[in-house]
Amino acid sequence: MNPVLRTVLLAGTVLAACLCGCGEDRRSPAAKEEHPSGELARDGPYAIRDGVLYRVQGESLEALAVLPGAGSAQDTLADCVVPIPELGRSRFRRLHLSPDTLWAAWETGGPGACVGVVGPRQPPVSVIGRWSAALPDSVLWAPAGRYLAIWLAHPGGRRSLLVFDAGEGQRLEMPWELDCAYAEDCDVVHVAWLGGTLLDVEIRLGPAELSVPFEVNVGGGASVEPREEI
Repeated sequence: MNPVLRTVLLAGTVLAACLCGCGEDRRSPAAKEEHPSGELARDGPYAIRDGVLYRVQGESLEALAVLPGAGSAQDTLADCVVPIPELGRSRFRRLHLSPDTLWAAWETGGPGACVGVVGPRQPPVSVIGRWSAALPDSVLWAPAGRYLAIWLAHPGGRRSLLVFDAGEGQRLEMPWELDCAYAEDCDVVHVAWLGGTLLDVEIRLGPAELSVPFEVNVGGGASVEPREEI
């Protein structure tokens, strides 16, 4: 076969393989794909487009919150943007409707990543977490609604897990956090809701350590002071 033709065919094979799964992380739960820029993404009564979060009312859209420079709305989420133009413009990335359809969790992309909730309380939009040295990887609602777990990816590949009460807009203290506080390489390797508000978690305190299981009813968790997570 002609060497040039062989090279072209090989490159096409590699490209096709990447399009079918290069970079896929099989440890993390399934998440909604990030929508293309400029496209309206809707989940239940809420929708996002670039830097705007909407409530859907029939055929119309009510802007509830915007990122700086994206327009006007009831709320401008200035804390969810770090002005670093070289890293691209921040925008809403994904929506996750709760099983009871009362709430939706949203994520922003770009520097200063935030996760927040939108729902029936007033004001309807709140930021529940902001990270400067980690990225939200998966947002997992409890089957009963109201509570959500956020799986965070850190530099180097390790992961952490935080649990929030959407109704109160508060982070809840979980038992594995105490163990991880004393282990620099603590990695959350498994997360699954078992039903209702029961959460199954496994952590590994180091690369060579055996995993440690936790089964927690998050409804009994105590609230902790909100802060920026790093």
